[in-house]
Amino acid sequence: MGALALAIAAPVAYVAGFTVFKLTGRGMPRLTGARFLHTTWTLASSPAWLFGLALLIGGMVVQSIVLTRIPVSAVVPMYGPVMVVLLLVAITNFRERVTPGELGALAVLVLALLAFAAAGGLLREAPAAGPAGSWNPDAPLWRVALLIGPSLLFPLWLFVVRDSPVDGRHAKRVTGVAFGLGAGVLVGCAESSGAALARLLRHDLTDWQHVLRTPHLYIVVVAGLLGAGLAQIGLQRCRLSVVIIMLAVGSKASLWLGGIMVYGQPWPETPRKFLLSAVGLVLSAASVFLIPRHEREDPVAEEPAAPARTPFAPPHERPRGVAEPSWAPMLPAPVVQPRPAVRPPQAVPRSAAAMRYAAMRNETAAPGEPG
Repeated sequence: MGALALAIAAPVAYVAGFTVFKLTGRGMPRLTGARFLHTTWTLASSPAWLFGLALLIGGMVVQSIVLTRIPVSAVVPMYGPVMVVLLLVAITNFRERVTPGELGALAVLVLALLAFAAAGGLLREAPAAGPAGSWNPDAPLWRVALLIGPSLLFPLWLFVVRDSPVDGRHAKRVTGVAFGLGAGVLVGCAESSGAALARLLRHDLTDWQHVLRTPHLYIVVVAGLLGAGLAQIGLQRCRLSVVIIMLAVGSKASLWLGGIMVYGQPWPETPRKFLLSAVGLVLSAASVFLIPRHEREDPVAEEPAAPARTPFAPPHERPRGVAEPSWAPMLPAPVVQPRPAVRPPQAVPRSAAAMRYAAMRNETAAPGEPG
């Protein structure tokens, strides 16, 4: 039961860390993967964001230890109750509205987790987790490359190519499905390599020479940080409930498949467990398609508070209300002299002869004719 308690503590730490990300993202300038240095500097210089990152690291360490004791099929279902709590937090604390499609997606995801729980034996009266598998830290490099390649291509495409914010009246606001899946694939990749590291250091915590000769530590650092950064970008623009639910789907699917295909985790032993695991994967994929890609309506986005500019921010992106920097040249305002008032031209006085001639014409003019 101690391992199962740790398996519940890991997703709680994850959700707490991502909630901190959501809160800190409100006071940050707009983040985008296309400006990597600007985004990195903004995140690294925020103590609150670093605290949220520490919570994520703690959850990943706990889960890596748990994965060496119980199989993946018993770890994945632990995210079901946490997702429900997360939905309640998003509605009550962040005033997020949940559409019927998203509620249906969450219900399908819960059914998928129940299928995984049945495959792992967690629905019986006396749950038996079974062997945890090898989590072979000396897996062939070509297998590791098969895991890392697809896990990095899609998130990097989101970071560099696709992540170009579109503004304007007709711009559609995304719900965060792509951000959640991309970050989830990276987090799941880091979790798989973290389990291999935990297996390597299980009996000897000082065997760091062997650790440095394997690619697992570098995968954990690179994939974990990229996943946290992509999740922060998504949480700043999109709703917490959508991003974290999609992140859970991507990370657990990547962890389950990577553990079996790369690190030597056993396939389901019986046809019944295999069928339940397959049903869980199909339902998890179906939950992704139930969530719309764009918001139902285009609400006016709240402008973040005016933060200090980072050294890597473009010069034209100064927040509203921020004065010019002290080193900017101050030019005196031009003095405009008022123009003198222009008098209308005065009428030329008429002579007496001209006046008598005009009177004679008026007298001889026919009635109704102009004078």
